[in-house]
Amino acid sequence: MKHLAAMIRWYFLLDYRFFLIHISLVTVALWCILLSVFVPVNTAKIVGALIFLDPAIFGFVFIGALVLYEKTNRSLQALIVTPMEPREYLLTHIITLTAIALLASFILVALTRGVTINYLYFVTGVVLTSAFFVLSGFIAVSRFSTVNEYFIAGSLALLALNAPLLYHFGLSESWLFYLFPTQASLLLLSGIFEPVSLTDTLYSVVMLSIWIAIGFILAKKMFYTHIVLGGQ
Repeated sequence: MKHLAAMIRWYFLLDYRFFLIHISLVTVALWCILLSVFVPVNTAKIVGALIFLDPAIFGFVFIGALVLYEKTNRSLQALIVTPMEPREYLLTHIITLTAIALLASFILVALTRGVTINYLYFVTGVVLTSAFFVLSGFIAVSRFSTVNEYFIAGSLALLALNAPLLYHFGLSESWLFYLFPTQASLLLLSGIFEPVSLTDTLYSVVMLSIWIAIGFILAKKMFYTHIVLGGQ
């Protein structure tokens, strides 16, 4: 893990050069403008959903773009022969993309709902949600080499993972949504603005922690299979 700090600095720089930070901030600005224009939709539920979508889309889509770029330029293959460990590579992306998601989410909340929020739920919800989606995105993209392939698979995966938004907005009350790790994300993010029961809080933290642990193990396996061994 001694290379982690250097890799974090490098990938923050890479995120900046690829305008990922700029894109995230521009997206937040657009959401803020829309919510200021359409004041009736500036509700806790809407903002909570937007906070969910930021690390969801940012983590899942952008990790895919970064990995595909590294594959195309063979920089990822070059990293294999360095002392870097797969867990360091994964942790680096989780840390950098989550930091950007935290910044963007805080700006969105501060400009639309103010700064009087539950920061424990905010940090826990954004960090766990971002970590889950970064790992999910890496697992989804690791077997692909083109944007088109990843776009099709990624779109289907995101569609399924976003299904609990139906529960979030009261369009369905099915208990089946509690089988989705993203239901846990939405519950934690709801706690930023309104009370969430201890049962739902414990469920959410445990659910996401289990899925993150599983995702980390699977991501390391996919890294070895599809990058180190080249899909053999």
